[in-house]
Amino acid sequence: MRQITAKICYAFEQGRTLKIDNSETDGTSLWLFGNKIAEWRQGEIWITDAGWQSKTTKERLNGLGGVNIVQRAGNWYLNGNFWQGEWTSVNENNGIVATPQEVVQFDITSEWKGNYSKPIYSVYHTHTEAEILQIEFMLSAIGIPTTKTYSDTDGEYKPNHFIVVPVAEFERAKQFLTKVSLETL
Repeated sequence: MRQITAKICYAFEQGRTLKIDNSETDGTSLWLFGNKIAEWRQGEIWITDAGWQSKTTKERLNGLGGVNIVQRAGNWYLNGNFWQGEWTSVNENNGIVATPQEVVQFDITSEWKGNYSKPIYSVYHTHTEAEILQIEFMLSAIGIPTTKTYSDTDGEYKPNHFIVVPVAEFERAKQFLTKVSLETL
């Protein structure tokens, strides 16, 4: 994934404003070349190709959580289903209905350096995305909804990947992960 895609999609998912070259977000919508390709609607991300099934459009959309677009024989497939680019909901938050600011709140008083801090309801942290996917799978297997986020430290350390859970599931998720961790030692 190109760095511009990672940064603009992260800003959009966090509800922040950012403009980089041909991409822009106000935190509620995401534009590419002036065409709206994603927006938040009632706590869900909705996407469209805006009439442009281009390599860049696919790249930007694939930078969003819950989106996997592949092209086969000239056709686009969104998360395994044939897709013609119409507005479609991709429930990136796996059932956590909230705005990005409500789902991922950062602890600004944490010990982390600079402007990088840990999300308040994060139950797991790592520097590798593959490890996050494994933890996300284990939590979903016991019925705990999750969302992923990361903090890009611009090379100061490494990107920090987090699993965030709803407030009501925070203690249960922590206990489960502690138990799993103790059993694997």
